[in-house]
Amino acid sequence: MESKIVFGKVETTSLLIIVMTTQLFISFPRFVAEKAGTAGWILIVYLTVLSLFLFTIISKMYKNFQGKDIIDIGEYVGGNIGRILIGLIIIIDYMFIAPGVLREFSDSLKIITLDKTPIGFVMLFFLIGMITAAFYGIEPITRFSAIIVPIVAAAFILIIIGIIPNFNLTNLFPLMGSGVNNIFIKGIPNVSIFSGISILFILPPFLNSYDCFRKTGFYSILLSGFFLTVGALIYTLSIPYPASTEFTMPMYTLARTIDWGRFFTRIESIFVFVWAASAFIYLSILLFFIVYVFKKTFRLEYYTPLILPVSVLVFAFALIPESMMRVFQLESQIFRAYAWIVTFGMPIILLMAALLIKKKKGAVPNEKNS
Repeated sequence: MESKIVFGKVETTSLLIIVMTTQLFISFPRFVAEKAGTAGWILIVYLTVLSLFLFTIISKMYKNFQGKDIIDIGEYVGGNIGRILIGLIIIIDYMFIAPGVLREFSDSLKIITLDKTPIGFVMLFFLIGMITAAFYGIEPITRFSAIIVPIVAAAFILIIIGIIPNFNLTNLFPLMGSGVNNIFIKGIPNVSIFSGISILFILPPFLNSYDCFRKTGFYSILLSGFFLTVGALIYTLSIPYPASTEFTMPMYTLARTIDWGRFFTRIESIFVFVWAASAFIYLSILLFFIVYVFKKTFRLEYYTPLILPVSVLVFAFALIPESMMRVFQLESQIFRAYAWIVTFGMPIILLMAALLIKKKKGAVPNEKNS
């Protein structure tokens, strides 16, 4: 049934933007401040260029395998073992992300508005939305992403306008922050902030052409890089380093500083609405692709029976960290340090192997004919 669903550039780009920029509403600004100091925005510009370069390499090789996703290519290279291995790597990767994100959003919501509510109940609030969306499938999730992205962008612009009076240009100095080495050498693994692009490598069966695949990748990385850069820049302009490394919810903290007089108070309420909507979509996307990849990896007929068991696992894993700060540490020390291997390294190696096999198979008839 999924193979009959086809998305265009707008829907797919919106989906990927949600996946890559939702991190802006939780710990991301703090993370880049810790890694690059006052030059967090420069680090993101550098990582955006690096991501575009890596995606260019991948997209050029993907041209030879139009309509095939990364799991199909794994099967082409290694047969059933290749398919299962690639599928399990993706499932494990997403199963590491989903519980952490669920816990971060739930802890954040608990701190903001539900301070007396048990964390498990807050997580159920998100989990029910995830399960419902996953049952409906990828099409409604993707279509809704195209609707919510302009709303999120408008709310983001509203926040920027509101905090302009708090800007202090001296916060940008020293310009290179923690140093050139930390940004351009040690900062390379942080290209994992664009790990959401890995979903695009599962989407080729849903796209109408290779051109859609290529342009969607470029647009989503560029736009996501723009929003992440602006987010880090306004955070640095508003809060000086090293104080910028201390806030658990940086963008919410900025939204609370907006003051437009007695008739426009509590502007952060708009932020909470937009933040919650983005969280629902992001988590729904993760849950859907976990069960979808599992179905395709093990050649099951349906994915819907997997939704509830996987949701229970995500819920259970999300309860393991003892605090929100522990989730931040795991995300910084493990996920952001190694996710680039799955996102960029694995597709490049796999596609190179597939091209070699394809070239070898194509050369055999010529040898026989000669």
